[in-house]
Amino acid sequence: MKAPRVTLDQWRTLQAVVDHGGFAQAAEALHRSQSSVSYTVARMQDQLGVPLLRI
Repeated sequence: MKAPRVTLDQWRTLQAVVDHGGFAQAAEALHRSQSSVSYTVARMQDQLGVPLLRI
């Protein structure tokens, strides 16, 4: 079985969501759109096969 290829940018994005308390706040801190942040975290969840955030 191949290990998922999660990028450093994906880990940074997830950390920003946790640190800033949400996707919109993380997007502002990262100078990215909210949809970009949401997509990055969703893709990471799909790659790892586990939920990363509990809402």
